[in-house]
Amino acid sequence: MSMPSTRIHDLFRKEALRFPRYTLKENDTGIRLHQNETLGLSAAEKQEFAQVLSQALLKPESINIYPSLEPTRLLKAYASALEVPEENIEVTSGSSQALTLLAEALFAPGRKVAVTQPTFSLFANLVRLYGAEVVDIELDATFSFDPLKLFSAQVLGCQVAIVCSPNNPTGTVCPPEMILEFADRFGGLLVVDEAYVEFVQDPEKQSFVKQALLRDNVVVLRTLSKAWAAAGLRVGAMVSHKDNIALFRALKPPYSIAWPSEVLACHVLEHKVERTHARIARTVEQKNSLKRILSECRRVEMQADSQANFVFFTTPKAAELESALLAAGFLVRRYGSGRLAQAVRISMPPENDFERLKNILIEVLR
Repeated sequence: MSMPSTRIHDLFRKEALRFPRYTLKENDTGIRLHQNETLGLSAAEKQEFAQVLSQALLKPESINIYPSLEPTRLLKAYASALEVPEENIEVTSGSSQALTLLAEALFAPGRKVAVTQPTFSLFANLVRLYGAEVVDIELDATFSFDPLKLFSAQVLGCQVAIVCSPNNPTGTVCPPEMILEFADRFGGLLVVDEAYVEFVQDPEKQSFVKQALLRDNVVVLRTLSKAWAAAGLRVGAMVSHKDNIALFRALKPPYSIAWPSEVLACHVLEHKVERTHARIARTVEQKNSLKRILSECRRVEMQADSQANFVFFTTPKAAELESALLAAGFLVRRYGSGRLAQAVRISMPPENDFERLKNILIEVLR
């Protein structure tokens, strides 16, 4: 039998063939401080979620039918939590689906998309996948937002700009007045990823959600993955002008939110607000404690002013620190290349493991 003259991979778009797979070190026995999750759910909390799901499964119809085409209850709960009208919000399967919807609607050959650097790698990867050009918005030497870079003619000339604030992996915040000025001067669509905004303590650096309701060129992304301790549900939201939301809703594949995720996400949003606030306070306290320790370590060269649920710093001891923490059962994020060659990002551990983490940082970095 003769072989086909054309390899199947020749049919794939060149951008798809070059798309980098998202990879991360995994260890089933390690304490996960490398993905910015909220750890340490109590046995009582786990039992509560099990009961909520069990009760839902006992209804006449559950997993054997499709989830809601329009998840009305979830939309209402998320809109209430963010204090926005339901017509201004769309729930998505995590922020990743929201980014994909933005890419499908806006990224195309001949277009330019400005992306802060460094930041979450999926932003630039999706731009390239859809054939658009990435324009970098470089952060300054302390990984803070630089108005000279943000307001450059090159960036203002783009069709889309993506600003992650607090930024991942640095935790630095773009001042709201800077975002506001940019939104007013920018002729394209501004996307503000606020995955970590609940951890920001400065009242003058809070969410841009309300401003997104007043403009037709702003989209704000939110998620239950971080502060709400529900990364496994894969539920997020887009907030924007109602006309934009209608367009994104039309693009979203039907039944995107799995039925168990819808059930548990509604429970989280409707009943776990106080518990979430208490968890945020504990996380911020832990983070500030680690920041103080790092500021006293002579082998830490730079410590960003992280407003997220993690600390971010550079050190020539990055590889040694990663090895020491791994030996103790902690998984952390070490980047190891480019501008982040000596960068380390560590999210907060369960309370019982906090002292061990502190002691290792002191031992290696002092």
